[in-house]
Amino acid sequence: MPNANTHMLVGGAVSFTAALLDKDKHPVSHHIAMAPIVGAFIGRLPDILEPAIHPNHRQFFHGVIVLALLTVGVLKVYQWSPEEPFNKFVRGMLLVSGLAYLSHLICDASTPKGLPLIGKL
Repeated sequence: MPNANTHMLVGGAVSFTAALLDKDKHPVSHHIAMAPIVGAFIGRLPDILEPAIHPNHRQFFHGVIVLALLTVGVLKVYQWSPEEPFNKFVRGMLLVSGLAYLSHLICDASTPKGLPLIGKL
């Protein structure tokens, strides 16, 4: 079962990889030191929003609906081609953060407990 360290490691690795592979790099959001730091924090975000204090902690922010909506959002962000530097920064941060959050949900979905469809709001 993934723990806090696993989520941080996977989130950081996914963000680092995205920063290296994304063709529309931004020097801040895609910096090889910045991306994994952001990814490590965001990789833990679902457990910060819904603390893992009991086996049934996975609710809305761990739900399949959030996974699906976030996947669509990350795809839209990836396809976005902004011109201005600030918008490029926003795109990069959204891409790195979205992928790190998705990594958390995918790790949790691979456990026997899985993810709830919606969970409690």
